[in-house]
Amino acid sequence: QDELHRPAFPYKFKFKFDGCPNGCVCAMARSDFAVVGTWKDDIKIDQDAVKAYMGGEFKPNAGAHAGRDWGKFDIQAEVVDRCPSKCMSWDGSKLSIKTADCVRCMHCINTMPRALHIGDERGASILVGAKAPVVDGAQMGSLLVPFISCEAPYDEIKEVIEKIWDWWMEEGKNR
Repeated sequence: QDELHRPAFPYKFKFKFDGCPNGCVCAMARSDFAVVGTWKDDIKIDQDAVKAYMGGEFKPNAGAHAGRDWGKFDIQAEVVDRCPSKCMSWDGSKLSIKTADCVRCMHCINTMPRALHIGDERGASILVGAKAPVVDGAQMGSLLVPFISCEAPYDEIKEVIEKIWDWWMEEGKNR
């Protein structure tokens, strides 16, 4: 029982689980082993809702900036140009996303939540080795498994954890 609750590791080993790629619990940057929800297929686009954002029917960012006058919503400047992987294009009437280039940063989905939705093939990404030193700031973990299907009882993830734990018990440094 003690081994389950207090494994004999040379130093602490932190887990964080984010069910959503938004990363609200900062799993990618503040844990030794992070499991982050993601998807594998295309982002679903509702072109009518995109036009509603352009026409001012829907407020961007789910209305988070309501009460401030930011001017007319500009999809090119606020969504397409801010995409870190430049996988999006807007031709004036249709939004397109090249899924192979998408890094799933969630900016476009957060800005237009009624128009864009994550895909249907859902699972998780596994990252290891993040740290959050006070002086340098948070440093994101390395992507170990880009996509893994996640269904109870989560045996695939448990296998990865056991292999990392075995390595950590042998090779981990004190502090």
